[in-house]
Amino acid sequence: MSSEEKDYQDASLFDHLQESAYIVDRDNYQILYINQAGRRLLDMGPDEDCSGQHCYALLRGSHQPCMACSLQHSTDEPFDKEFYNEHFKKHFKVVDAAICYQGHKARLVMYVDITAATKQRHELETALQAEAVLNETVQILYAEPELDKALDLMLAHMGLYLQAERCFILNVEGGLMSCTHEWFRQGAESNKGQCQDLPVRDLERWEGTLLRHNNVLVPDSSLLAETYPEEYALLTRLKIENCVAAPILIRDHLAGIVVIANLPAKELDGASMMLLTLSYFIATSMVADQSRQLLEKASYSDIMTGVANRNAFIRDIESMQRSLDLQSVPVGVIYFDLNGLKAVNDQQGHRAGDRLIMRLADAISLFFRKQEIYRTGGDEFVVLCLNMPKPQFEERLARVVDHIASVSALSVSVGYAWDEGSGASLQKIIAVADAKMYEEKKAYYKERRCSRD
Repeated sequence: MSSEEKDYQDASLFDHLQESAYIVDRDNYQILYINQAGRRLLDMGPDEDCSGQHCYALLRGSHQPCMACSLQHSTDEPFDKEFYNEHFKKHFKVVDAAICYQGHKARLVMYVDITAATKQRHELETALQAEAVLNETVQILYAEPELDKALDLMLAHMGLYLQAERCFILNVEGGLMSCTHEWFRQGAESNKGQCQDLPVRDLERWEGTLLRHNNVLVPDSSLLAETYPEEYALLTRLKIENCVAAPILIRDHLAGIVVIANLPAKELDGASMMLLTLSYFIATSMVADQSRQLLEKASYSDIMTGVANRNAFIRDIESMQRSLDLQSVPVGVIYFDLNGLKAVNDQQGHRAGDRLIMRLADAISLFFRKQEIYRTGGDEFVVLCLNMPKPQFEERLARVVDHIASVSALSVSVGYAWDEGSGASLQKIIAVADAKMYEEKKAYYKERRCSRD
């Protein structure tokens, strides 16, 4: 003991502290003093003798000194550390300092119970981390322009964070549910094939809850066996032991359900809160994608006839040319142009002319798919056939020409071109068909003039 160190004889003043305090012999780890708060923690009576007991046995339930203990290190420096005490199932902040007590070289050890504060801090950290993951997930959803890919990436991000076995989205339509997107962790197997055309009525308990924009939490599916046998049977079939489900509501209609399944029990509550928020963004993204598709359809479809328009024609020529540059395949092109449309518009009105245009579109659509037909001008239509065998092309061409000839009041000039895959540009093939159509149109009007003369 240093001559400069004061030797404390009375430690009773520590009995007034709310925190546990202990004085431990530095040489042999024996308890020399415990205050009243420490005795309460140890469930000891106020006068119970603790002499001869080792601190590591009393405070940690251990048979040997703790590796992190300050007594293991010959230092007089103060000690300050937070740790979880398995013996008491609590978090403590331990502060100690070297002192002299009744002739012993000792350390005064303060045990401050920080369990509540640690729990609160952990909850805050978890909430902040969950919020960060949720923000990252939403960013993934909005950053990826292709919705299907975005949903797949989103499910993977959530599944990995929540340590789930699988995450999936069920589309709900006509009383049936079908899996459209799925993620499953490495080592698991896909359930997508089992999740097709499932009756919504089997999840009758879910439907009302989801329509109120609430989550469904299933902590243990085995508990449903007696009360909800249909739900239990379905979840068992899908190998779901626990899950959280949230609604995808579009205009108050249940359009889908997003499910996170087989995750650690401690993650269920956090998953429930995150998923409800995320389901709103999924619904918003789906609505935006629907609007985009409608806008795209309007941009590339002819409103009056329902076939593709000139914008689609320009777009598709470029994509078809790229395909032809990679692989030479047969190409067939047909041009159609109404004869006498201006006279009909002038004499009978534009509504009569529009009816002729729609009649021609309907006639062509009987023999070619609408995505192969383009209205490129007021009374002009083009058919592009990529990789169609020549006999099939010629047979359809003959049939559509014969049909047009049989339709009352419909007179059309037709020109076509065929290329077996010579490497010629698509524009040149189209130009050949266009030129043939104009030759036929000139012949038509020449014949009309001769008949009037």
